[in-house]
Amino acid sequence: MALYLVRHGQTDWNREKRFQSTTDVPLNETGLAQAWEIRSELLKRGVVFTLARSSPLSRAVDTARIILQDTDTPYAPEPGFMEVSLGDFEGRLEEDLLRELGPAYDEWRDTQYTVAPPGGESIIDAAERVRPFLEPLREAATGGHVLIVAHQAVNMAIKVALSGKNDVASAAKFRQDNNEVDVWAMESGSRLEMWKVNVG
Repeated sequence: MALYLVRHGQTDWNREKRFQSTTDVPLNETGLAQAWEIRSELLKRGVVFTLARSSPLSRAVDTARIILQDTDTPYAPEPGFMEVSLGDFEGRLEEDLLRELGPAYDEWRDTQYTVAPPGGESIIDAAERVRPFLEPLREAATGGHVLIVAHQAVNMAIKVALSGKNDVASAAKFRQDNNEVDVWAMESGSRLEMWKVNVG
């Protein structure tokens, strides 16, 4: 039995490479299609969830609701799984930040969120924040499958919390596209598999 970590489907800000952080940006048509494809793949695999949680932001809530449609899985948004704050970078285009900050921006990107942006939060900080909200899910994950739908950086923080690994190389492997599903054993804190769906 396992924890299924899903990143929400694509938004227009994802497509533009604009940092969303805690801004509530809705799914676009591609994102909706990705959520439906993930649901279809989970059905093909016979995955049934005993419990589900998501970030409270609409792009994660809508992805979770699509995945769970026509099921009786207990589900609730969990504010503890809110996306990592990106501080001064929130709402900014990556190309604009690179033009303004030059090599300093690339150096920060190379830290894979293990270093906080100005005024923001690192995934190492966020790992401590999410830990209390993961603990109640452990028992459910030993007796069945658990779903969490959240965001790029906070999903990385969840993986830091599960694995105990917070180095840059590990963090790079924890990154996740909008069409990828990451499957983890909660007790051992190890990845079982990662798979993706194709849309369009």
